[in-house]
Amino acid sequence: MISFKNQQIQGLALDIDETLSFTAGYWVEELSKNFGNPQKLSAREIFLKYRLIQKYPHWQTKEAEKWMENARSSNEIQKNLPLIANANNAVNKLNKIIPIACYLTVRPKNVIQGTKRWLEKHKFPKAEIIARPSSLPYEEGTRWKAKMLLKLYPKVLGIVDDNSSLIKYLPKTYKGFIFLYDIPRQKFNSKKIIACPTWEDVLNKAKTIFTKNNQFKTQSEN
Repeated sequence: MISFKNQQIQGLALDIDETLSFTAGYWVEELSKNFGNPQKLSAREIFLKYRLIQKYPHWQTKEAEKWMENARSSNEIQKNLPLIANANNAVNKLNKIIPIACYLTVRPKNVIQGTKRWLEKHKFPKAEIIARPSSLPYEEGTRWKAKMLLKLYPKVLGIVDDNSSLIKYLPKTYKGFIFLYDIPRQKFNSKKIIACPTWEDVLNKAKTIFTKNNQFKTQSEN
């Protein structure tokens, strides 16, 4: 359960897939083996073109969709996903700027165990994992995540996430920061929506925003 009620410090939430883990890389490799890849696109090319792997036309079949649903629900797969290069080092640096309050993911709750093992293996900061209710369809995950951000504010002051669709589910009155990782530099209607092509950009932007406020302490300092 979410345990922020008595938390005295504020922090950021982190997405996991395509923000910390290169889930698309594993999926594309396995889907190509099992169902073919006629366009011969790499994981990165598919990700940049379609953003969501399931939108690749060749894999919009019942068989491929079943594989994807099984993959989402597999603790074993979550434990062994590839790491986005240096994401763990960047997150530990971020944790010194502003604490990591939680990992907020549209993965279903039944893979929290595998997700936790993966985070521990790569030495990410310890924080609660908040996952999508297993009974909620994957397609409703982004809407659910937006509702959670609203509910968790102001203990959770925003999120680092690769999914720009999150914006459309958040009201204009939302006061948190959205650091859009792996998104080309661009301007948004709100100054609190920040495009960050790399993790280095996330760190620089977070440092500019949060070091002006001395209330933020790392978990180890409390």
